[in-house]
Amino acid sequence: MFLGTVTSVEEMPYTAPKSDNPSDPPAASVDMIASRLTRYHFRIDERFAGPDVAEIDIFAGGDDGDCAYRFKQGQQYLVFTQQEAEGRLFATTCNGTRPASAAIALVPQLRAMRNGKNVASVFGILRHGDPPFLALPGDPDDPVPNVTLKLRSNIDRFETSTDSNGVYSFYDVHAGEYRFTANLPPRTELTQRTLTGGLPIFKIPDGACFEYNVDALPTGHIRGSVLGSNGKPLPLASVELYRAGTYDDSKPGLWAYQGGEGVFDFNHIGPGDYIMVFNRANRKDPNSPYPRAFYPGVPDVADAQPIHLEDGQQLSKVNLLLSDGLPTRQIRVHLKWEKGRPPGSVTVMAKADHGRNPAATIIGDGLYGFTLLESANYTITAWEELARQRVARRGKNVDCAPPSRIEAASVAVSGSDETAKDLLLVFPAVGCAPN
Repeated sequence: MFLGTVTSVEEMPYTAPKSDNPSDPPAASVDMIASRLTRYHFRIDERFAGPDVAEIDIFAGGDDGDCAYRFKQGQQYLVFTQQEAEGRLFATTCNGTRPASAAIALVPQLRAMRNGKNVASVFGILRHGDPPFLALPGDPDDPVPNVTLKLRSNIDRFETSTDSNGVYSFYDVHAGEYRFTANLPPRTELTQRTLTGGLPIFKIPDGACFEYNVDALPTGHIRGSVLGSNGKPLPLASVELYRAGTYDDSKPGLWAYQGGEGVFDFNHIGPGDYIMVFNRANRKDPNSPYPRAFYPGVPDVADAQPIHLEDGQQLSKVNLLLSDGLPTRQIRVHLKWEKGRPPGSVTVMAKADHGRNPAATIIGDGLYGFTLLESANYTITAWEELARQRVARRGKNVDCAPPSRIEAASVAVSGSDETAKDLLLVFPAVGCAPN
């Protein structure tokens, strides 16, 4: 564990995994790329744990290709390593390794641990920010300096303040459940950018050394509904939000979901102009059978109406009205068990040959509904994960060992076949033998 600077980077020769079957083709190039091994040579600027050396090699990739940490030459990092094959030290994206600029709260605590000094119970950085995908281009998350922070439980009160880098530390915090508050500038909320509201109450154990980075996010909201051509909210829909001028079909925006209540809500939105889109990927989706549309309901981004939001403003009824829906129809799926239904959990699924799969709606006991696109074909399947049970056999109770799962025979149906309105899926009888 050390703070160090990358002085050189070397791609190691790739060795394809050996197969027991000589007729197997060589590994695909994509596997070679994902599994490549990279050696990073570091100058150690400060050591916290490990060998007392001035330089060291750290590896990434290989079997950890999917979570390999990709360092950049000439940059400084806080590196946490794990030892793997042949005694090599590896770094991954999951073990705390990060750029030195993102470790300004953690490094002082590592120094305290190394030097046998008092370590903070809770520490981190407070920054201004925006929700994911809405940060202004080239606008870094600025630290919030000189702000009072408080931790409060039913028994204890702790208070500290951020330094010039937005770093804070609480020491000697007793175990308990605490509420974290801050004296923030107007129209900002103490939270984390992945949360929809404020910070939840959190539990601190005895002897904690807890890194907890927090954000001061804006309090603006954009709420509304995605309306079908009948003017009613869709039961399932999602929309994405972009800063005006940044929309790209191939890049995600801030996502919001509309469910049974018929309302979506973008929160922690800062002042500015925004573009909102429904069905960005233009998928054929029977659950929301409409093509891509931009607020207030136009097919082309050039005709989209920007949504203007003032600082802290709460916009509601920002409704997106859809038109030109794809032709659909409804079917019902009935389930039947040959010798009575055993206890367990049932799943019913419709798999489409193109477009997205429709969601199942529970209509009644053993009865499900689907909305199908007329342009697609579907395979309807059902299975039940069985619970262990006891049965009577020849007048005696014995432990029954049923299979863990039973499946009904699947049924194919065309979305254009209007005569196929009701389908029947039959589960076989469950075999059972004493243990």
